[in-house]
Amino acid sequence: MSLDVDTRWALRKYLEERSDDNEALFISNREKRISVRSVQHLLEQHDLHAHQLRNTFITGLVRANEDIAVIQSLSGHSSADMILRYSKPTEEDKLRAVEGLYKD
Repeated sequence: MSLDVDTRWALRKYLEERSDDNEALFISNREKRISVRSVQHLLEQHDLHAHQLRNTFITGLVRANEDIAVIQSLSGHSSADMILRYSKPTEEDKLRAVEGLYKD
């Protein structure tokens, strides 16, 4: 799984234009790493939650057939069973699988 071309371009441009040496990808106007609360606030403004992002991330990795150990490491979970919980199929996934049986 990777970021699309436009996102990679925007991130590259953003990093090239920064004049600091901060290791953090996103920094505040005080040139410090943005806080967890700042990220939560930004997500709330767009009606998103960290759990949704994590779920989407893990599900994408599972569907891309990435190794469970790698997914476990990237997600920070101590148990592979938790990854399987995040990657349960939706009703739409199930419907698509059944419909796929009847394609010519």
